[in-house]
Amino acid sequence: MLVIIIFLCVILLLTIQIQFKGINKLYLSKENTQVLKGIFIIIVFLSHIKGYAEFDSRGDLIVKIILTYLGQLMVAFFLFASGYGILESVKLKGEKYIQNMPKNRIGKTFFDFSLAILLFLGLDIVIGQRYSGQTIVLAFTGWTSVGNSNWYMFAIFTLYLITFISFLVFSHSIELSIISVSILSLLYIYIMSGVKDTWWSDTYLCYMAGMWYSYFKDKIDRWLRKAGTWGWGIAVVLITAGYIYISFYRYTRLFVHNVVAILFCLVLVFLSMKISFKSRILSWCGKNLFWLYILQRIPMILFEHYGISDINSYLYLTICLAGVIVLTIIMDKLTIFLLKKTWWS
Repeated sequence: MLVIIIFLCVILLLTIQIQFKGINKLYLSKENTQVLKGIFIIIVFLSHIKGYAEFDSRGDLIVKIILTYLGQLMVAFFLFASGYGILESVKLKGEKYIQNMPKNRIGKTFFDFSLAILLFLGLDIVIGQRYSGQTIVLAFTGWTSVGNSNWYMFAIFTLYLITFISFLVFSHSIELSIISVSILSLLYIYIMSGVKDTWWSDTYLCYMAGMWYSYFKDKIDRWLRKAGTWGWGIAVVLITAGYIYISFYRYTRLFVHNVVAILFCLVLVFLSMKISFKSRILSWCGKNLFWLYILQRIPMILFEHYGISDINSYLYLTICLAGVIVLTIIMDKLTIFLLKKTWWS
C-alpha cells in the first residue's frame, strides 16, 4: 500500500500549482474537484483492500494508521462536492434542472447502480455465495449488500430524493429549498442512528454543507478578494484549528462527526484556493468516481476467493487495481451505449 501512497505523492508534487497572489477563481471548478475526488477514491481503494489481504510491512502499517485516522472523512468531500455541484446546476439552469432530476440524476444513478448489482450477483454465482430474495431486491436501493459497497449509494439516493422534493415544493425560493434539504438531512441522521451503524450517516450533512457553500460562495469570494492573502491565511488557520479541536470529539455524537467532516471539507476548499493539481490520472479517477467506487470490490472478492491474496499481497493489490480500471473502462462505454438505446437519449 505504501507504494501506491508514494506514487500518489509523486503525482501531486509533479502536478502542483500554487497561486501566490489572490485566489484561484476556479478553485471549485469541475476540473479541480475531479482531481480532489481522484485523490480520495485511491484512498478509499486502499481502505477497502486492506480488509481482503494482509499488508504488514512497516510502511503499510503507517498507511493503515493514516487510513484509520481518516475513517469516513475519506468520502466526505464526495458528498460536499455533490451538494455544491447540484446547487450550482440549479443556479445555472433553474427549475428545468429540478424537473429533469428524476431522469438525469436519480434515474441515471439507479440505472448504473443496478448494472453494478447485476455484476455482483454474477460474481456471487461464480464464488458460490447465496443471498435471500429480500436481500437481493433491497440491494438495488443500497439498503442491503450482495458484496458491494452500499451505504454510500443509499445516502446518495436519499439525498437526491430530498433535494428533488425540497426544490419542487419550494420552487419559488432557493433559500427555503436548501433549508428543507437541511432539515430533512438532520431528520435522516436522527432516524438512521437508530437503525443502522454510524457510518451510514456520519458524513451525511456534508452534502447540505456543499449546497450552503454554493449559496454563499460569491459573498465568500468577494470577502477574500478584499481581505487578501492575510485574510485567507487567517481563515485557513481558524477553520483548521476548529477542525483539529472538534475532531477530538468526533466519535462522541453523530452530529459532531458531521461537523468535523464539514470542517475537513472546508479546509480542503480553502487550501484549493491557493493550491491545485493538474493531473490527468487523478482527473480521470475523479471523473470515473462512481465506477471506481462501486466496482472495486469485484476483483477484490474474486481474487481473494481464488487465494491470490494469500500468495502475495502486493500481487493481489496490483491485479485488483488493474481489474477495477479495466472494469471501469468497460462499464463506462457499456452504459453510454445502453443509454443511447433507452429513453435517456
